[in-house]
Amino acid sequence: MAVNIKLTPEQQKYAVAAVLLLGGGGFAYVRYFWLPVSEKIAETKKQIDEIQGKIDKAKGQAVKLDQIKRDLVRLNSEALEAERKLPKTPDLAGVIDVVTEISRSNNLKIQIFSAGAAKAQAHFIETSYTLTATASFHELGRFLAAISLEERIFNVRGITYGAPDGEGKMAVTFQLVSYQYNKG
Repeated sequence: MAVNIKLTPEQQKYAVAAVLLLGGGGFAYVRYFWLPVSEKIAETKKQIDEIQGKIDKAKGQAVKLDQIKRDLVRLNSEALEAERKLPKTPDLAGVIDVVTEISRSNNLKIQIFSAGAAKAQAHFIETSYTLTATASFHELGRFLAAISLEERIFNVRGITYGAPDGEGKMAVTFQLVSYQYNKG
C-alpha cells in the first residue's frame, strides 16, 4: 500500500522549507541549548557528588571524633590512675608518709629508715629503702599485706628477722622498693 502524494511546486517549497527549518531548528536546539545544558547538568551533578562525598567523610570523621574524645577521656583517667601507681617524680616524703601510716596502724615500730640509690630500668626507676623495725610475726604480716594493697606500687625484698623476745617481738630488716616512671 504505497501512498502517492502529489504536491504542487509551491507546496514542495514549503515542505522543503519546513524540513530545513525543523532540521536547522533541531540542530540549533541540540547544539546551542541541549548540549550546553546537559554539560552543565553533568558538571553540577559531579560537583554535588563531590560535595556529598565530603559531607559523608566529614560525618564519618565526626563520629570518629566523638569516639576519639571518649578514648581521650578514658586514657587520661587511666594515665592518672597509672601515675598514682607509678609516679613521674620521686616522692620521698610520700613514701615516708605511707610507710609511717601503715607501720603505725599495724604496730610495726620502725627504728631505721634509710633511702638507697635509685636504679633506672627500661620503663621505671626503682628506689630501695632499708628498714629496720620491731614487730611480731602477725604485725609484720599485716604490714606486708597492707603495703601490697597500697595504690602506689611497692615491693619488699630480703626480709631477715631474729628470734622473738619474751613479748613475741623480733628485729626485722628488709628492703622496701618503690617505683617511679622512667620518662627516658
